[in-house]
Amino acid sequence: MESNLLVGPFSEKETSSILELLFKTVDAPFRKSEPVPKTILIDFFGTQKAGKTKTTEKIEQVFRRHKFNAFCPPETAEIEEVRNKLTDNQVVAQAIHLTGVQDYVLNLAQHPRAHIAIISRGLIDMLYWYEKGLRKGIYDSSHVERVRGQIYELLKLNLVDAFFFFSCSIETAMKREYEDALTNRRGSKMNEKDVAETIDIYRHALDGTNENIPGLPIFHVDTSEMSVRQVGEEVLKFLLPTVCARFNVPVSSVMPYSPSLIRRHANRSLHFEEQIKFVGHPDESKLNNSGWVFAAEYWQKDIYLNPGEQAIDPFGEIMRIRKDDNGFKFMYKGAQKDSLLSHRFPCSFTVDEAEVQKILETYKTILKIRKKRRCFEIADCHFTLHLDEIEEFGKFTEFRARGSSVMTHTEALLKLAGNLGFSLESMVEGNYLSLALSQKTP
Repeated sequence: MESNLLVGPFSEKETSSILELLFKTVDAPFRKSEPVPKTILIDFFGTQKAGKTKTTEKIEQVFRRHKFNAFCPPETAEIEEVRNKLTDNQVVAQAIHLTGVQDYVLNLAQHPRAHIAIISRGLIDMLYWYEKGLRKGIYDSSHVERVRGQIYELLKLNLVDAFFFFSCSIETAMKREYEDALTNRRGSKMNEKDVAETIDIYRHALDGTNENIPGLPIFHVDTSEMSVRQVGEEVLKFLLPTVCARFNVPVSSVMPYSPSLIRRHANRSLHFEEQIKFVGHPDESKLNNSGWVFAAEYWQKDIYLNPGEQAIDPFGEIMRIRKDDNGFKFMYKGAQKDSLLSHRFPCSFTVDEAEVQKILETYKTILKIRKKRRCFEIADCHFTLHLDEIEEFGKFTEFRARGSSVMTHTEALLKLAGNLGFSLESMVEGNYLSLALSQKTP
């Protein structure tokens, strides 16, 4: 999964935040002369007693309770023309079944009255049934090959936004079927041999699908050791990021309103910031002689916010809005691992002015800092230098690098600072927020 996607599992609050923004995205008005907007289309399928039906009900409930018009049509096997087997010709009967599935996919992918549709036993399930019929001798191989090609072509249209394959172990399936039954006598379609064959055929169908249409959003959920609630949470873990990506719901529209989401996103980063600060500015001639090259100059206004209920800890998580010549940016930094060298995991993204107002209404403003920043770079190195003039607090010099679990730059940063005449005595412990709060505290 791409690094800019949301990362689950999600709490109930996080799920609500994501669904609220997703609803605003998909609930788009359209004219009758325009194409119907894309519906969220999900396909659930799987082995016996894996919990598909109960999970469908739970997922539909989640979306309905967040204002989505959700539609869960009956399985095509429950449609009268299919269930009543109007013909003894099994090739024709299965073709009727396939036609119903194709109709669901083609018509529900863009439905004028639904935000989301969840179908059961869709196109990949059809591959299962044709393979099963081939093994039983119902269909010949050339017929099955032609049908497979037709199904693959429809799958390539990418109309289904996520497929979920539910399975459980043979032992779990037997337990769920017979634990409370009045008899343990095995049924003709619910026995160990039949479940084992089902699992094998589904594996074959999924292998063929992945080989012919690589990259389809197919997720496997093994429900053997899961409760219904846990299965639903596992589905949402994959469904929400996938749908947000496919409907272009940006992470930046979700995370500012859920600190736990920001925290999880930042913690996925492979890199953390390394920085040291010193009081004062170096001599300009030393900058040039040391290879530092001027890059940019601008004013910055930082609005620090409190992400939690407790009093702000400047060495803990930091959340802020920054405004400069480039516009607005939402910025989050994890707790500081080192009082001198920072070692914070950051996360930032651009926001517009309307979003800024919503964020400011969500969190309490702690402090505002305004500064003039001059940025310098040094050739062939991943280091930056900031000469900051902070209103009411004075001048500071900041050296920065990007660290990781395999490489840190403490020695190099200290050497760069020493080359400009800075000593350990002038090093600042903490950050601009801690300095500002300490000066404001009587």
